[in-house]
Amino acid sequence: MNCAAVLSAIRAAGTARVTELVQATSLSRPTVTAAVSTLMADGWVEETEAPDLDLPRMGRPARVLRFRADAWHVLGIDVGPHKIYCAVADLSGRVVAHARRDVTAASTHAELLDQVEATMRTALDQVPITAADVAAVGIGTPGIVDDRRGAVVQAPSVPGWSSLELASLFRRGLDCPVRVENDVNLAVMAERWNGTAGDAENLILVQWGARIGAAVLVDGQLHRGAHGAAGEIGFLELEEEPQGVQADGLGPLESAVGTAWILRRARSLGDDESSDAAAVLAAAAGGDPRALQAVDEACARLARGLASFVSAIDPELVVIGGSITLAGDVILAGLRRHLGSRTLVEPRLELSRLGDDAVALGAVRLALADAERRLLDVYATPLPVEHP
Repeated sequence: MNCAAVLSAIRAAGTARVTELVQATSLSRPTVTAAVSTLMADGWVEETEAPDLDLPRMGRPARVLRFRADAWHVLGIDVGPHKIYCAVADLSGRVVAHARRDVTAASTHAELLDQVEATMRTALDQVPITAADVAAVGIGTPGIVDDRRGAVVQAPSVPGWSSLELASLFRRGLDCPVRVENDVNLAVMAERWNGTAGDAENLILVQWGARIGAAVLVDGQLHRGAHGAAGEIGFLELEEEPQGVQADGLGPLESAVGTAWILRRARSLGDDESSDAAAVLAAAAGGDPRALQAVDEACARLARGLASFVSAIDPELVVIGGSITLAGDVILAGLRRHLGSRTLVEPRLELSRLGDDAVALGAVRLALADAERRLLDVYATPLPVEHP
């Protein structure tokens, strides 16, 4: 337990002298010294040199202690119907390598998993480390997830992904914990950790791209709902008659406002130059009238679906993420205009700054939490007392 206290103090300080650790932990100097020796022997702490501002410049640099963040690594993986993104981070959360792969046609979950494993190997080889050096893995996936089992309950947009014990499948090749979470839930964790959300306690993140999803924080806590389906706004109905899940696995709202619809609408307005939705969004940011109209119509449609959701949650902040952010402030202006006329209290709107990294960064944060808990548990769990 003394080691756990000293380790926590070193990590909080970044670097620290023994005297500072004595003050931070309220432990005696001999106890702190003994704990440091144990942590150094176990490979978690090392000595380093740093200039001591209290000494003259010609004085000897002070010996200080630092946490070895590179002793282990964690993986954050974003698995979607169109891409796989894997980030490798040390135990300070610093991403040291990443790899992305566009998903080729995968008709079974085994084929998709093969592509995920290949992406993982590519990322790990950059560090380079092996799977044995990985302390924990976080995985973000579309759909409804049972986070306790690490299972995907429903994922209409990913072929063969529903009713899948995803964590168990990954554990076969990894000797470490594997956590699975809905991708947008992970994105909102990343926004709180290192993004736009900051200290907001009540917020909604809308991930807007080919698909539409949302994540909700209430009083700082992730709200999953009774079935893990909170925030699945892509399946909201806009029409009087229910449309249900589309043939491509998309829900009614995301079919009506997603980037594929924006591209089709821009082309119907005479845009023959944009090769894809990203080009339309960039054109909107640049003021192209046809692109602006397509994006504004999408904002109006999204506002219809989002307004009731916002009124029910009453967030202080709504963060807009996903590829839609390529249109920049045009998105914020359109949503403010259309959402403001449909809600009693209009929340603050901001664009995500994390871009394509959001889900993988959230998965890194999920894996880090697990790795940190296990690391501290090693030292915080008292040893059994032997009786004669």
